Amino acid sequence: MKMKIAVASDDSISLTGHVGRCEMFLVFAVDGKNIIGVEQRPNSFTMHKQSHGHNGNEGRHSHEGIVAGLSDCRYLICSSAGPGIIADLASMGITTLLTEENTAETAVLQFLEGSLRVDESRTCKGHNH
Repeated sequence: MKMKIAVASDDSISLTGHVGRCEMFLVFAVDGKNIIGVEQRPNSFTMHKQSHGHNGNEGRHSHEGIVAGLSDCRYLICSSAGPGIIADLASMGITTLLTEENTAETAVLQFLEGSLRVDESRTCKGHNH
């Protein structure tokens, strides 16, 4: 089955937390258990990345840009993410996978093999991370 899996990264190699402030998304095209391509998408999707702040929306920032920017992906793998972005992505059919695996390609391959260790306790509780 062909699909796309996004990975939040700052250096195009390793996973990063704070999805809204990551430098880029590595978007892996996969077919079955094989990676068939990878694309780098600079994180220009959110005001959160650009201004490092909230949009005045009662303390909650908008994730519309990031959700739209990853709309062709089925999964997002990252080291941590807040409950708001996880919910916003889920509402569009994108599942967020939180893991302590550090290398982007390894995380994708482990996911495809069914061996990626997902840790829901890595959900962010604040913005000092």
